[in-house]
Amino acid sequence: MEFGVVFTSRVGDYDLVQQAERLGFDQAWFYDSQMIYSDVYATMALAAHETQRIRLGTGVAVPSTRMAPVVAHSIATIAQLAPGRVELGVGNGNTARLTMGLRPVPLERMKRDIRLIQALLRGETAWHEEEGERHPVRFLHPDREFLRLDRPIPLTLSAFGPKTMAFCGAECDAHLSFGLAPEGLRAAREQIDAAAVAAGRSAGSVPTKAFYPLALLRPGETSASERVQRSLEGFMTNFLHVQVEWEEGLLPLPGELAELVGRYRKYAEALDPETRHLVLHEGHLIYAREEEREFLGPALADAVAMVDEPDAVVERIRALDAEGLTHFAFQVTDDPVGQMRDFATQVMARYH
Repeated sequence: MEFGVVFTSRVGDYDLVQQAERLGFDQAWFYDSQMIYSDVYATMALAAHETQRIRLGTGVAVPSTRMAPVVAHSIATIAQLAPGRVELGVGNGNTARLTMGLRPVPLERMKRDIRLIQALLRGETAWHEEEGERHPVRFLHPDREFLRLDRPIPLTLSAFGPKTMAFCGAECDAHLSFGLAPEGLRAAREQIDAAAVAAGRSAGSVPTKAFYPLALLRPGETSASERVQRSLEGFMTNFLHVQVEWEEGLLPLPGELAELVGRYRKYAEALDPETRHLVLHEGHLIYAREEEREFLGPALADAVAMVDEPDAVVERIRALDAEGLTHFAFQVTDDPVGQMRDFATQVMARYH
């Protein structure tokens, strides 16, 4: 099992990435959501310059917010600073597009852009379609240290639905998910492996990695404890935002939360439709707005996050490992240094 840490991209937080490297994390991931965080590639560039070992990945880049050649160019530029330790995570823009009032990128558009990005990262000439025109494109100076293509840059796809997972298994380097339980992971692995084999690849050749909301309990704490609630509030409100945008299509809704989610949907429906997307996602995966606090509580925390004592978290990760997870990452929140240190000493050290 590899272990990663996830950051909301803040351009000045390279010291936190240094700390993650010192603590032994395998990878740092950076969210790409242009209306909420710092530019992901500027953030990664500073982290790349200030580290030596830890791998760096987008979690995730979104086709259409940047043209596909620009996405390829950006990650290849980071590879110039950190050769052999960059990864391009790609997704359909659950937040990067929703915060602009747009729906996520359709699968066929995402496939087209991903194939173009992959070709450019292999140093090939590929066809780019834009504004009704189609032209061949390639990097013109790959040997002049503007960017680096001599080492593979893996492309990892955030995939939840069966069609997207089939494409991932057939054509991508790894699968990325969020909060998968062991039974969900087992089902995802079956779909991805089947697609990989059908495409002439071997079962297991496209590994699954996942981000998990997490709170390590201290002695005497529960999911209702003030510290735990504060650390998880961004995950709880994110779950509610997803339930508004997707209903039950993306994250399953536990039955005991139906009344709570129903109340939150009524709150969201009362927002001005023209500006709802500006209000709804404020604080995304960072904090809860004051008017959202009435919806928070231990039941929601337990539903959206892995809330447990360190030994129990170790066992829960072992259960995921047994179902095929190869990379477990968690996002830091209000106490990033303490959360990374506690996870490294109380989970990673015991796991290995």
